[in-house]
Amino acid sequence: MTLQQLRYVTAVAGTGTISHAVQQFYISQPSLTNAIRELEQEVGLALSKTESSVVS
Repeated sequence: MTLQQLRYVTAVAGTGTISHAVQQFYISQPSLTNAIRELEQEVGLALSKTESSVVS
């Protein structure tokens, strides 16, 4: 678990969409998604749920 992964998760939670979160960090959507997936695997929990392009 890295501090950057936690920042990504909180940014997605705060903005509600991955596309808005990637704009904050100037990274690609796949990079952010992979970082969150790795964190989810490490903690063994799903940290997000996507419905109609809105993340909760």
